[in-house]
Amino acid sequence: MVDIGIIGGGFTGAAVAVHLANAARAPLRIEVVEPRADVGLGLAYGSCRSEHRINVPSDRMVVFREEPLHFTDWLRAAGILDADAEGHVEGGDFYSRRADFGAYMAALFRKTAERNPSGSSLQHRRAAASAFDRDGAGWRVRFTDGTLAYYSQLVLAQTHAPPALYWPVGAEASASPNLIANPWDWDAIAAVPERAHVAILGTGLTMCDVVVTLRANGHRGNIEAISRRGLTPRVHGLFGMAFDLFGTEAPPDTAIGLLRLLRARIREAAAAGLGWHPVVDELRSRLPIYWRTLPLSERIKIARRLRAWWDVHRFRIAPQVHRLIAGGETEGWLAIHRGHVHGIDGNRDGLRLDWTPRHEQRRETGFDVIINCTGPDSDIARSAGPMLRHALDAGFIRPDPLRIGIDVDADGRAIDRGGSAGASLWVAGPLARAVVGEATGLPEASDSARKAANGVAASVGSAVSR
Repeated sequence: MVDIGIIGGGFTGAAVAVHLANAARAPLRIEVVEPRADVGLGLAYGSCRSEHRINVPSDRMVVFREEPLHFTDWLRAAGILDADAEGHVEGGDFYSRRADFGAYMAALFRKTAERNPSGSSLQHRRAAASAFDRDGAGWRVRFTDGTLAYYSQLVLAQTHAPPALYWPVGAEASASPNLIANPWDWDAIAAVPERAHVAILGTGLTMCDVVVTLRANGHRGNIEAISRRGLTPRVHGLFGMAFDLFGTEAPPDTAIGLLRLLRARIREAAAAGLGWHPVVDELRSRLPIYWRTLPLSERIKIARRLRAWWDVHRFRIAPQVHRLIAGGETEGWLAIHRGHVHGIDGNRDGLRLDWTPRHEQRRETGFDVIINCTGPDSDIARSAGPMLRHALDAGFIRPDPLRIGIDVDADGRAIDRGGSAGASLWVAGPLARAVVGEATGLPEASDSARKAANGVAASVGSAVSR
C-alpha cells in the first residue's frame, strides 16, 4: 500500500484526504499530520469561540460541488439548525457557528476513514512536522518529537503564518501582556479589562472576530481600529444571481482594465436593483481560469494595489456581525480610522501608538491594550515555521511571484528553487492560491484540495500501473 503524507490537518488537509480516498484507483495509506486532537478544524474552525460565526450561509460552505447542501443536511441531522436560533436571519439563511463546521469536517474525516470507495486507510498522526528531505523518489519527514516517517507523495496543506508585527516595537512594549501580537490568543483577549481603551491594528475579518469576542466578554470601553485604508468587510447581499461579467468584450488583460470593467458592471447591476454583489461573485467564479490569462506584471499590480478592496467585498461578514460593528460605530464605542502606523512603545502600565491619521498630523496616542489584527502573514519568506523554513533553505519550494504563498504549477505541484515542478510534492489551499488568484474561500480551498488529490491519485495510479 502506497503511503501518502498530508502536512496540515485543518480544513484543507482533511479535504485532501477525503477527496483522495474517493478518487484513488487503488487502496492508499493516507496519513494526515496534525498536532490538534481532531482533523478538520485547524486555525479557522478550531481556534475560535462559540460567538464566532461563519461569514456565509451554510449552503455556501461547499466541500463537494456536486452536493452543495452536504453541510446544511448535516446541521439538520445533528439538530443544530433547530437548536441554534441566533444563526437564522431574515430571508431564511442560516449562519452557523464556526466550531460547528469544524465538527462537521472532523465527522466527515472519520466517516471517510471508516468507509471510502478506494478502500484506503485514513490515519491521523498527532504530531508537528519540523522538516522534510528527499528520500529516493519520495520524502522523509521529521517530526518535532524526533520521529521520522516516509511518504511516496507529500501534500503541504498548511495555512498562512500568524500576523506579523510590521512596525518597530520598544523592548518594554514587546514584553507587555497588553500588546497582543496573536489575535487568536483568546486567553489574552479575555484578560482585557472591561473599560480598557483598545487599539486594533487592522480592520478586516480578524478585527471583526476580536470585537465580537471583546463584547461577548463584557468589554465596554472604547475600541479604535486602524488600517491604512480604513476598509471594513461588507455585509452580504443577493446570492445566486447570474451576471454576465464579460459580455461580448474580450476579458481585460490589465489591472486598470479589470477595474474599469468591474465599475461599469457594478453600475449596471445597481441600475437593475441587484447591487454590487453579483458582479463580485461572478468574477470570483471565473477567477480560476481568468487569473492565469493575465500577464504576471498585471497580477502583481492587482495583488498589490487592488487586493484590499477585493478582500472587503469578497470576504464579507454575517448579518449578526455587521449589526454589531455598525452599531458600535453609531453608538460611538467603535471608531474606524484610516492612518499609517509608525511604531509602538510604552510598558505594562500603558502603550503608546505612534501613527499618522489620514490628512492629519503625526501623533502618539495612549492605549491600555493594542491587538494586532493585520491578518495571516502570507509571505513564506518571512515564515518562522521550521518546516517551511527548512524547505525554502533546501530549495524544495520557493515563494510565488506575488508573495502570497508557495509557487506551484497549474496542477498544484510545488515548483522548486530552480523552476522545476517535481512529481511528488504538492501544495493545496491558501498557500497555493497564486496560480488561481483565490484559494482562501472554502469552495475554492476545497477545489484546490481536490485538484491536489486528483493529481496525487493520477501520479500514484500511473506508478502502480507501470
